[in-house]
Order: sequence, then structure tokens, then C-alpha cells
Amino acid sequence: MTSILLALFFALGTQAAPHTAAWQATGTLLECCTCAVPCTCNFGQGPSPNAFCHTIYAYRLKAARYAGVTLDGLIFGGGEGPQGAFGFLDSRATTAQRPALQKLALAVFAKGGASPGERRFAWTRVTAEDNARQFRIQFEGSGGFTAEVLLGGDGKNPIIVENNLTWPVHRFIKGKTTRFDYKDPLGNRLHYEGTNANLGEFHLSGIETSHAGRVPRTAEASCCSLKR
Repeated sequence: MTSILLALFFALGTQAAPHTAAWQATGTLLECCTCAVPCTCNFGQGPSPNAFCHTIYAYRLKAARYAGVTLDGLIFGGGEGPQGAFGFLDSRATTAQRPALQKLALAVFAKGGASPGERRFAWTRVTAEDNARQFRIQFEGSGGFTAEVLLGGDGKNPIIVENNLTWPVHRFIKGKTTRFDYKDPLGNRLHYEGTNANLGEFHLSGIETSHAGRVPRTAEASCCSLKR
């Protein structure tokens, strides 16, 4: 009897053993929301002029690794509205990269801005582009946004906001949407123009902990009214 109990104890201990995965990610975040320019949420205030702040965003990876898997050049993002949060993963990822890219996306979302926790994802073509005058993202089949860079008083250089309270980006170039048209399988439908947009570089890292033998739950959308 004693040997059986010991065997059971060691078996349970093995299943509960923690596993860690280190990750690093640098690149560019492109984001817009339903707030007027500038988004008051970035300054630690409530949404304006609406009682909500719904958003779509894309993280374009310059250099990234998750548990030793290289993810350079890929993109992930999401959209968040009254029906919850949905995620998008770059369909260019290889079979070996796909689990790591999804885990990296969830780790980055937990750093701020996006709703943390599990959500549904779709593998699709994701476009994220920027230049000195504008920036845009597009999720194939679900829409996206285009924004103009807002210039400062000299008429040459962009307006910059630093140390915002919402997204894990220290320095944001401010923009204003000329197109904001988004839909997803959750039923979110966002159609706006002339709203806030942000463009900035991120430098993030962390260590994720999981347990052997634990079966991951099916990813479900998390609520994202974003009443910050």
C-alpha cells in the first residue's frame, strides 16, 4: 500500500512540475481606438467622448523569440469591442512557429493595453505598415485602419507622447484615423473616422510558467469594454 501511495505522489508531483519559457520581443506597435485625439485613456483618464474605448492593434516583430523559437518578421494583433476580444496571428508562420507565436501574443497582451487572458485566434494575412506620413494595419477579411501622422508646431516633426499609462510603449507618435473599419467572428463591428491612433516601438521580455500535465483550456474571447 505504501509503495502505491508513493508512486501516486511522485506521479502527481511530475504532472505539477513547473516549466518556464523565456521570451523577448522588439518591434513596432500600430494601434487605433474609438476615442478622440488624443485618447484620454493614455493619460490615465476615462474614455472620451464615449463611455468606452474599443481598439484594434498589431505588433510587428523586428526580433523575437519564445522558448528558443525565432519569430522575427512576423505580426500578431487583435480587435476589441463590445462583444469581447479577438486575436489575429500571421499566417506566414511555419508549423513550428505557430504555437510559439500564439503564446508570445498572449504574453505581450498581458503587458498592458490589450485585454489579457485567453481568447480566440484566427490565422490570417496581417499587414502592418508605416512611413513618415501615415501608418496602417489590415487583417484580411476583418478590416483595419489607416491613420495620418500628426505634425507638431514646426510643421515637420510628429507630435510625441511619452510615458503613456495604457500600452507597453514608452514613446508614441500620435496619429488620426482616416479609415477605421473592423469586424470579427465575435460580432464586433467598428466603423469610425477621425479617432485616435498611436505608433511606437516596444522592447519587451518575460518568463512564462506552466505546469506539465495541465491541459490548456480552449481559447475564448475576453471581455474588452476597456473602461479604463
